[in-house]
Amino acid sequence: MTTAALTVLAVGLLLLIAAAQVRRRARASAGSHPTTPEDLHAEIAAELARNGDVAAIRLYRQRTGASLVDAKAAVDRIGRQQP
Repeated sequence: MTTAALTVLAVGLLLLIAAAQVRRRARASAGSHPTTPEDLHAEIAAELARNGDVAAIRLYRQRTGASLVDAKAAVDRIGRQQP
């Protein structure tokens, strides 16, 4: 085999491995998401109380796919609603 063919083969293998890892991570986290907005709100409020703003924003982004700006605004709103 030529060097170019080996390079193409190696890149293809790396892409397959990366795709498998992405699918595995997606499956692992798929069952743990809150099912209602109220559940999401409660989960974010609990994370905010336990670990602070940064962790709550990260969790919100993971659960919703929101941008950083939108997630921060949502977590700030949730934080203002807490007693």
